[in-house]
Amino acid sequence: MNTSKALKLISFFSLFLGLSFANLLYAQAPYKLAGKPEIKVMGGSTLHDWEMVSAQSQGKAEMTVEGSAITGVSAAQVSLKAESLKSGKDKMDGIAYETLKTKKHPNIQFTLTSYKNLDGKKGLATGNLTIAGTTKPVTLAVNSVVKNGVVSLTGEAPIKFSDFNMAAPTAVFGTIKTTNDLKIQFKVNFQQVNSSI
Repeated sequence: MNTSKALKLISFFSLFLGLSFANLLYAQAPYKLAGKPEIKVMGGSTLHDWEMVSAQSQGKAEMTVEGSAITGVSAAQVSLKAESLKSGKDKMDGIAYETLKTKKHPNIQFTLTSYKNLDGKKGLATGNLTIAGTTKPVTLAVNSVVKNGVVSLTGEAPIKFSDFNMAAPTAVFGTIKTTNDLKIQFKVNFQQVNSSI
């Protein structure tokens, strides 16, 4: 083998090894929810605006993180007990749980189907959201901060009671009516783990 061919072969293998190392360095890695995740549901009524908050979610994800930016998410799932949502008012919670059909469908779950990276710190997470036994596609606008191996995500999406075959609840013999429009907001932290999901 002449010197020219040998140099070309060495260059090829060097490039191949370099690309392989880069792929390993920025490979998809498993993450799980950590700390105190906050999932919030907000709405309005003829009396006042209201919100319910849960801090008891569970979740996992497969993400690619390069430096301080998320460059890809191949899988993610977050779930919570519907009755972990609290308004601070027992009567309102009871009406909400009846609307959510929690006795028959105790869990709320989001399963990612695709993630569109916008600039490393913003993205669009599309997936299937299951509430009260009905599953519908939703797209969440996501903002991210990566620090010390922790991926912090915040975002929101508009939904409607009617999207999930739920009737907007009423109170006081129908004199107080809840609007059909809702907003889901979330603030969660994902910590990298050592095993694949």
